[in-house]
Amino acid sequence: MAENRRRHTRQLEVIWEAIKEGTSHPTADQIYEKVRSVIPNISLGTVYRNLQKLVGEGKLQVLTLDRTQHFDPTLERHEHFICEKCGQVYDVFVDAKEMILSSSLSHEGFTVSSHRLALYGFCKHCGK
Repeated sequence: MAENRRRHTRQLEVIWEAIKEGTSHPTADQIYEKVRSVIPNISLGTVYRNLQKLVGEGKLQVLTLDRTQHFDPTLERHEHFICEKCGQVYDVFVDAKEMILSSSLSHEGFTVSSHRLALYGFCKHCGK
């Protein structure tokens, strides 16, 4: 039974191929549209289940923006820039030695175990 849960289906392989090299942080609906060109009869539910399986296997991260899940295959520590005009999400890699969090937090009695930073503005394509 546990073996059955770990089984990799053709649907899972096609979904993984559709997202693994990308940097666009697609939603499940966007992945569904892309995968349908390869497997026309795939359901949106199958795409959702397989995306959650990939998240569970540690192959994808989930980024929630405005209550919408975006899937990110980049597991390396990074932050995100979101264009306020076109909605495109970009990876931003920050040197681990740079201080992002205010050092005053530790003086206030907080212990920070992790953080997530999202930067908002206009991408180079949308201008100011």
